[in-house]
Amino acid sequence: MLPPFAAAQDPEEDETGEGDELYEHHRIVVDRGQELLRIDKFLLNRLANASRTKIQAAIEAETVQVNGRPTKASYRIRPADTITITLPEPPRTGNVEPEKMDLDIRYEDADLLIVNKPAGM
Repeated sequence: MLPPFAAAQDPEEDETGEGDELYEHHRIVVDRGQELLRIDKFLLNRLANASRTKIQAAIEAETVQVNGRPTKASYRIRPADTITITLPEPPRTGNVEPEKMDLDIRYEDADLLIVNKPAGM
């Protein structure tokens, strides 16, 4: 089942690059000594770029699974549970603009490019 925030992709769209959506995939095995904790709170502490709202939306969309089954936000994790989660990747901020520069190209063919460049470039 696709999450509601991702449309089904047509193979032709993939070739043009339109409709491509990136996802973060996580697989977490709960430590044996972990105390019982709601899954949304547990994931909030474990995932760097995820808000509780985003995690709860993923749970409702059934893209959060515990031991291979969809779960509820109120589920309390247990030691040795295997949690899998798929989140849309956060939007990238800022534009990367190409910079005009002279390159010391030493070799170039269809598969390989060798550039002599200064350190830190």
